[in-house]
Amino acid sequence: MRITRIAAIVIQLTVLPTVASAQLTAPGASSFGLAGSYAARARGYEASYWNPANLALPGAPSWSLGIVGANATVNNNSLSYSQISSLYGEFIDDETKSAILADIRSSDLDRFQVGGVLGASALAASIWRFGFGVSAIGVGDLQVSPDAAELILFGNVGEDGTGKDFLLAGDGDGSVFSNLYVSYAQPFSFAALEGMDFSVGASVNYGIAHALALVFDEGSTFTADPLVLDSELRIIASTGSDAGRMWAFDLGAAMDWSNWTFGLALQNAFANVSWNVDDFELSLVEGRADITGGVLTDTTVAYPDLTPEQQQQVRHKLDSADQPKRLRMAGLYRLGQKWTFSADYAQLLGGTLREQWNWSLSAGAETTLVSWLPLRAGLASDFSQVALAVGLGVFVGPVHVDLSYSSLTLAQGGGSIVSLSISVWP
Repeated sequence: MRITRIAAIVIQLTVLPTVASAQLTAPGASSFGLAGSYAARARGYEASYWNPANLALPGAPSWSLGIVGANATVNNNSLSYSQISSLYGEFIDDETKSAILADIRSSDLDRFQVGGVLGASALAASIWRFGFGVSAIGVGDLQVSPDAAELILFGNVGEDGTGKDFLLAGDGDGSVFSNLYVSYAQPFSFAALEGMDFSVGASVNYGIAHALALVFDEGSTFTADPLVLDSELRIIASTGSDAGRMWAFDLGAAMDWSNWTFGLALQNAFANVSWNVDDFELSLVEGRADITGGVLTDTTVAYPDLTPEQQQQVRHKLDSADQPKRLRMAGLYRLGQKWTFSADYAQLLGGTLREQWNWSLSAGAETTLVSWLPLRAGLASDFSQVALAVGLGVFVGPVHVDLSYSSLTLAQGGGSIVSLSISVWP
């Protein structure tokens, strides 16, 4: 009976984690400083991620090398960055705790959610019309009930100070992926459209899921009378470093005319996810504690030990997971030699493994008034949340060092993104 309950939880959870992390991470920090308005800008090794067709546009470098790129994101759905930063090193009184708790309770999810992403790119390069590289990304997400937040803030006496029973429901997930990608672009033109240059391109992405873990709390409780903590967790986790494989194909088209560049890209136009279900195990963790002591039990069941029917159910749910398809439409305008302005529209077209924004509109500007110190700024929004970004580069001969910072102001909550990249250009 216990195995059946574990399998049922796995079936519920396997379509929910943030496995959009199977996607490549943006290899350069410049794009973060422009709030993602980059699909028409990207050249050299960066084009593979944003629009592979850009590899064959006029002005593309004969080669480029991304030595390293890294980015980190943290976010939550309830508290803004200013709220969090104002609490650093400060004593938090009950009035402030109540205000924090009210923000958490007002969340659309009725949960307090906190998440993070770490991305890294190495050995990214472009040569002629080809691009290739290696990247890795890790994602984590945790959601807890408002009661759990109240227990943390006020202790077992609760917000009103009289004591209460707490429902500590929540869930979380984490994953780590690495990716290898290869891109190619082909230019062409039409005699009737003199001055216009066109190109099409494609990327092949191959990813490995090195780790996947899901945690689900069925409704742990903390009661005031008697004082008892009762917990019950369901966990699915990969046991090796090869939890699954992903294939994806990206397609792109671009046009360059005078001071304008336009692009259209479809990421994950064709994609497939295959999980190594035999390398997963399912666990039931139960605990009970009171003033006299506590007991913790852990029952772990490997996938091969489930019944054939349960195995088929788990496999079906895993195999039905689709990577999200994303359409990007982009434009770039060059104002003289010192200013460029860009805009992107991105729309998710489906897939069961969804990302945070279903669509977004972004715009950015870059100036090179000082040739070795480009300055960047951008804004992205879906009209319920806004990302403001700034960035700069320091160019020392062929070596480019780029940095960026983005502040996410959500309808509820907030977050930050920091990014750094080092590259070499001819």
